[in-house]
Amino acid sequence: MENLKSFTAHFAQLNEKDFIDLEALFQLVSIKKMDHILTSGNYAKELFFLNKGTFRIYHLKEGEEFTTKFLCSPCIYAELFSIRKQTPTFFNIQSLTDCECYKANFDAVEQLMETNPNIRRLFLKLYEHIYISGKKREISFILDSQTKRYHDFIAENPQIMEQIPLQYIASFIGAKPETLSRIRRKSNKI
Repeated sequence: MENLKSFTAHFAQLNEKDFIDLEALFQLVSIKKMDHILTSGNYAKELFFLNKGTFRIYHLKEGEEFTTKFLCSPCIYAELFSIRKQTPTFFNIQSLTDCECYKANFDAVEQLMETNPNIRRLFLKLYEHIYISGKKREISFILDSQTKRYHDFIAENPQIMEQIPLQYIASFIGAKPETLSRIRRKSNKI
């Protein structure tokens, strides 16, 4: 779990015992391309550390898929709304590649946070990072054009562009696939 150790180091410094305690909560899960680790209507109870691969988060409305987020390794994700409200999740989390991730029971992680100030600090910084990312996306949908959202997405995620089907990128930036095609054609002429 070296990726977990280097990932957490961006948010908080854990000593060896802290990391061993955290690592003990996780179980390895291998996910095949296009499989789901969570589907709408189910209750979320786990936190995931994505070690290798790419996932997308989407929801369905009247049979149409709306991609809201991409998760690229390494990262940590938990469907907090479902966990906190104890309601079925609205979202689906699907692998776009063969993936290797680790899952941990969210309650067990919280128990560790209660007793370990370094782990608590780590997750407070992670939550802050996730909140800021969400706000950035929200503001982008208010202020930016689809073209700008597309260019920003490419600039922030050049390593995964080949892994993501264009219809998911179109959905993510709030465009129809044909609109994304026009944006891409204009971008290639520049």
